[in-house]
Amino acid sequence: MISCILLAAGAGKRMKCEANKIFLQLGNYSVLQWNLHHMTEVADISEVIIVAAAGEEPVIAKEVAAMGQLPWEPRIVAGGKERQDSVRAGTLAVSESADIILVHDGARPMAKPELFTAVAKAADEYGAAVAAVPVIDTIKRVSDDLLVTQTLKRSELYAVQTPQGFQRQWLMDAQAYAAETDFLGTDDVSLVEHQGKPVHIVLSDYTNCKLTTPEDIIRAKQYLGVTEPMMRVGFGYDVHRFKTGRPCILGGVQIESEFGPDGHSDADVLIHALMDALLGAAGLPDIGYWFPPEDDAFKGISSMELLRRVVKLLHEKGFKAYNVDVMVIAEAPKLKPHIGAMKENLAGALGIGEDFISVKATTHEKMGAFGRKEGLAAQAVVTLYKA
Repeated sequence: MISCILLAAGAGKRMKCEANKIFLQLGNYSVLQWNLHHMTEVADISEVIIVAAAGEEPVIAKEVAAMGQLPWEPRIVAGGKERQDSVRAGTLAVSESADIILVHDGARPMAKPELFTAVAKAADEYGAAVAAVPVIDTIKRVSDDLLVTQTLKRSELYAVQTPQGFQRQWLMDAQAYAAETDFLGTDDVSLVEHQGKPVHIVLSDYTNCKLTTPEDIIRAKQYLGVTEPMMRVGFGYDVHRFKTGRPCILGGVQIESEFGPDGHSDADVLIHALMDALLGAAGLPDIGYWFPPEDDAFKGISSMELLRRVVKLLHEKGFKAYNVDVMVIAEAPKLKPHIGAMKENLAGALGIGEDFISVKATTHEKMGAFGRKEGLAAQAVVTLYKA
């Protein structure tokens, strides 16, 4: 039985991203999901242990759930201060029936399924094995004052990657010995080397690079066949008269008011403008085509429900909302206290983060019909992408 420890407890400092680089999106999958996707194609892997940074376990659980059914249900454990501590935490979570343990760096989403198989096979035969490639550049040893002291023999040098594989007892013994001798290795096979045991090299390829800098993302997209999504822009506008006694519903939020917008549905002018913008960006007919005002099936219906239907329609066409900007034009009611709730509603319906949604309000400076509080209007601009 093969168990794979996937290290996902890193950060994104050199990548210059605010969040853990494991969550960076590369086409349809995040970096984490690409790793899992490749592992599903390795028939001999029976379990996967994901080592997460403290506090990121729920985010990783969501990423895993978004992939649907997997051949195994990954277990998520918290990592430690050093890589060595994180691998140890993962090792302790491995099932006792595991014969071979693979350790893979989550920042290497291009590792091919056959490489996992080859490393596991070599580990079973030799005790410890590691994916590696011959060094291409000439490597020189340099003194502290930046003087070359030696040119190393390139034919003897290999750049080590992951996965790294071990017979279960070899890894556990190596970890125990490292702890006893206070040894901190730069990778996992170095703990075996520290014991004086041999490590077998499994030839890898140069596409299995580690995502460290922003330039690596460009290479990763190329290797993974990821194309940039096509962006589409749409504009929507809607206007409704006010009517005394009508509920005032905007952005799916009912606002206390003596009057509200009049219409066949709940007359949520904000949502109507947004739906037309979404449909327009997708090159589809407007809301009147999909939800005719003469159809009693839509009489009094919640516009939030209509929005969810539009989103489903977009998904069927391969579109997803990326950014939303909505402006409501009205003298009354005051929207500011309700904007947070409106953004929350829109985020839930659209399936995007609230930081990709803007809801604003302005008056008409008491000019014209809007200035006389005869009605209100909304404008929306959206961007969609097609994966």
